[in-house]
Amino acid sequence: MKTTFIQKMIALWKEFLPLSVSDVTMALGDPLVNTTLAQMPHSQTNLASLGIVKSFVVLFESPIIMMLHASNALSGDKGAREALWRFVLISCISLTVLLSLLAIPFIFFPIMQYIIGVSNEISKTAHKILLCLLFWPASIALRRYFQGILIIHGQLKTIARAGLLRLLVLFFCLVVGYLLHVQSSYLAGCSLMLAVASETIVIFLASIKYKNSFLETKININEKYSYPKTIKEIWNYYWPLAHSMVLVWGGRSLMIVCLARAVDSSLALAIWPAAWSLILVFSNTTRMIQQVIIRNKDKYHPADFIIFALSVGTFLSALLLFLSISRFGKNLLISFVGQNAFLLDGMQRVLMICFCIPILIAIQNVLQGFLISSSKTNFINRATLFGTGILLISVYIGILLQYLGASVAGFSMVIALMLEILILTTQIPWKFYIHKYAQQQTIQEKVL
Repeated sequence: MKTTFIQKMIALWKEFLPLSVSDVTMALGDPLVNTTLAQMPHSQTNLASLGIVKSFVVLFESPIIMMLHASNALSGDKGAREALWRFVLISCISLTVLLSLLAIPFIFFPIMQYIIGVSNEISKTAHKILLCLLFWPASIALRRYFQGILIIHGQLKTIARAGLLRLLVLFFCLVVGYLLHVQSSYLAGCSLMLAVASETIVIFLASIKYKNSFLETKININEKYSYPKTIKEIWNYYWPLAHSMVLVWGGRSLMIVCLARAVDSSLALAIWPAAWSLILVFSNTTRMIQQVIIRNKDKYHPADFIIFALSVGTFLSALLLFLSISRFGKNLLISFVGQNAFLLDGMQRVLMICFCIPILIAIQNVLQGFLISSSKTNFINRATLFGTGILLISVYIGILLQYLGASVAGFSMVIALMLEILILTTQIPWKFYIHKYAQQQTIQEKVL
């Protein structure tokens, strides 16, 4: 019996939704923390400090963001999984040491003063938050490695439950800390760290039973391809993916440096991180599209994946647009940033500019998923390099022309994503995927 288009979409959504819960709960963390900080004294300083620290922390996290993709693709083979595990441990130790070095006062404060260019008050608050988040990159790396193992064994609901636990732990810590009048910097940093640590522990415990289970899958269009079995081979496979994320988050960190030099610098440093954290709630929901593609790359026509990604992105962009223009959305933003009229107006402006970003990131994810499945990771790296360059150039020009910093950041992000998508589109081996899909359909028809 031939599967209809509607059945395909339903099947893809059913697989996608449990996976997306993890990213949604992660993305909801920052708005929850921002909302709490907005209700405390010195809200603008607190929001700016958290935004700067998160840009640092995510920059150090960026090399291991794609660890989930590698784990999903490689964990079906015993030797590859063991080599990847050694690589993860080395990455965790290295990133923790480097982030700890950044936190040393005589390194951190000159960077904040002379490179970032912010006030001493913001620097002191940011330093306290950073001290709480030293183990953030390591926790994320471990979590994503074990998530990959669970995904290839179909344990999608377990990942969703762990994500919900993370959100509950974060909410509990914020409420208790707020009621006990914990200092804002320690409240934000410790709550975020405890939440992600709890999710990592649950994911690790759930994956133990699959320690010696392997579901081998092909990860390359070349039938002679062998899984990477050594640290060097893992590095060669993973480096283009890691480098692409370093470029993305490195570029976004440099964008913060530019915003610190905008005509409305202190306000822009508060508006942009707060607005971007909300945008990420919707945009990060699309990230698991890549995992769906990697897991089902031969089962569906490429057009099915693209339409599915568009359906996800359009739904989320519509919600973001509603949030930016409706009375309900404005009331929600007031609860998010308080009664600060400048923050509220700035956030509404940025959300209206960036409402299309969930669609763009959904398309970006589906294209990257195709390239990862065919091991064309170098092309992802090149497209990311170009997109990051356009992002920084656009922000720099906008700041020089003395436009409002947060608005410049929003327009630049949209332009950069559009151009990156155009480049990725030209690199997909479309004919190969269409041919593989036709082969699968022929085999199924013969079986039936």
